[in-house]
Amino acid sequence: MFAEKFNSLMNIAEVSNSSLSRIIHINSSHIGRLRSGARPLPKKHEYLSSICLYLAEHLKKDYQITALQKLTGIGNAALDTKEKTALYLEHWLLNQDHDTSPATGRLISGFSHFSPKTSNSMFTNGETEDNLASYAKHLYGNAGKRQAVEQFFLLILQEKKPQTILLFSDENMSWLYEDINFSIRWKELFTKVILKGNRIKIIHSISRDLNEIIEAVQKWIPIYMTGMIEPYYYPRIRDGVFQHTMFIAPNTAAVISSSIKQETEGMLNIFLTDKSALHALTKKYEQYLSLCRPLMNIFTERNKDDFRKAIEGFLYADGDICLYCAVPPLFAMPKQLVKELAEKPGNGDLLELWELCLSSFQKTIKNQAVSITLPDPQLAMLKPLFIKFPLPKLFSFKEFAYTKEQYLLHLDHLQKLARRYKNLTVTLRNDLEFNMTLYIKEDVVVIMAKTDNPVSAFVINEHNMINAFWDYLKNHKSS
Repeated sequence: MFAEKFNSLMNIAEVSNSSLSRIIHINSSHIGRLRSGARPLPKKHEYLSSICLYLAEHLKKDYQITALQKLTGIGNAALDTKEKTALYLEHWLLNQDHDTSPATGRLISGFSHFSPKTSNSMFTNGETEDNLASYAKHLYGNAGKRQAVEQFFLLILQEKKPQTILLFSDENMSWLYEDINFSIRWKELFTKVILKGNRIKIIHSISRDLNEIIEAVQKWIPIYMTGMIEPYYYPRIRDGVFQHTMFIAPNTAAVISSSIKQETEGMLNIFLTDKSALHALTKKYEQYLSLCRPLMNIFTERNKDDFRKAIEGFLYADGDICLYCAVPPLFAMPKQLVKELAEKPGNGDLLELWELCLSSFQKTIKNQAVSITLPDPQLAMLKPLFIKFPLPKLFSFKEFAYTKEQYLLHLDHLQKLARRYKNLTVTLRNDLEFNMTLYIKEDVVVIMAKTDNPVSAFVINEHNMINAFWDYLKNHKSS
């Protein structure tokens, strides 16, 4: 994650954006965007060597060297000369995560193929759990973690009232995956906890490999789509030495542990039920949560009123756009057709939404690229049930399908816009999912929306995940 690494180096070297900009002849605001992650490091980055050499020249004080070693792991040999230091820093900054395209593709596929049938098979009440009469307080290693987590869930299931459960762990997750029987048991217990009305707040560890994060999100999709979970992440780099686990049910119990550099053999897991201890741990978790950001916002029919507010929040932000959808976007609909569809019962706000989208498009297309990928219209004609306005339930409209004539009119108007604006490109493919809408605004947001039941949308603002989606769609478009 270049931005976080680069920002940390700038802070340790005590170098300002303006002083660096004078040396490498790049605008200081551009450097600020590199530091914040608002602008990724370009593939052609000839200036990076100069940046690292300048930073190396300002890393002289003992406390700076100590901080640098903790952050990067640089050895004394690489500190002999500023040239060696600069070369090490350049390699460290460029040591990016592995290609995330396959994991991103699996996430998109898993999301699009989620259905009420698969939902019901996962969220089955099953047999009632027996009451937990006794439990261990001190447990060791991965086997102990599994026992502690099972105790944790069983006590929660004995509660009469639901609560908000607080989860965080950046420890090695082998305790969950190395025993397949326990993985199945964990899923069953977690499902029952959700079904009893308990909500979840979870802080994901973005310091893990990005592929691992994307795969984890894929596994959590059925739970995310219940609307009962709030995912967050801590945006800064941690030193990676100490890892921690905090699983807290504020009214019931907690599991806490710590380990060193992912080594969990023989680690102590503490199982607590003392009310004062739970209160203290809850306060600690909330303090950490206050430093975090939402990893994504999940919208279903339950919170549809907030979906449009979220859309309007980034509609006018600068950034190139990639859009995959089953039908042409709303801004490309001819006005007469909008008026015709707005007359249908329940669609009174369609005209207002169209005007908002059109205004945003007209602003964007002047300086930004807009790339739209649609199914081949001949294929679309063979599947008339899929030719319908996307996400009507999240926009508080009644569901309605196009006639073939309306669809072709909409597509024709989009193609006219593409001929008028050089920044607008339209690509037709025969391998797209008809129940998916993917909208990515570079460096700003990802919207991954499922347009058939159960209708839902993930809105993602974390920069590394945005970049992963952006790279995936760009590669997919050219393949």
